[in-house]
Amino acid sequence: SDVTQSGYLTKLSLFEQFAADLHLPLDSGENIDMAMVDYLDQIFLDGADMDDATRLYASWCWRNPSFGRNGHIRLSRVSRALQGWKKLSPTTIRAPMPWIFAARIASQMVLDGDLVGAVALITMFLCYLRPGEAMRLKEADLVRPTRQCSFLAINLHPSSRGESSKLLLSDES
Repeated sequence: SDVTQSGYLTKLSLFEQFAADLHLPLDSGENIDMAMVDYLDQIFLDGADMDDATRLYASWCWRNPSFGRNGHIRLSRVSRALQGWKKLSPTTIRAPMPWIFAARIASQMVLDGDLVGAVALITMFLCYLRPGEAMRLKEADLVRPTRQCSFLAINLHPSSRGESSKLLLSDES
């Protein structure tokens, strides 16, 4: 989106200005890795949130796909710095959307004729699913009630389809 792109460009501009001010070259993967770690150290000491650090990394990979998940250049020092940051300063948790807002949005979706979207929204809200997880759900992922469990359940990331979560877990319910 335009908002995300604008945020990425801002993060990149701040990093590049930092590198320019300190005469840090950004001409190779190794130099970029070292300069970005220096910048991450600085913003950590300035009290920035880990979100700022991960957005910088994401913005760099967005603009330079060869550094991304599928790219061939790795920023190993940056990855280790982010892991250390996470251990020293756990991320802040956003408050969830209140039920009344989710219900109101779903109601409007029904009025607009999007019953499937409304059901998906309510399912995501109640089961705390990411949109991608909800989009991959199949009828076979519904676990019917049994004598031991009297309610319907959802099997997320079924191993039978070779799926796994961001944490590489399968068959979550």
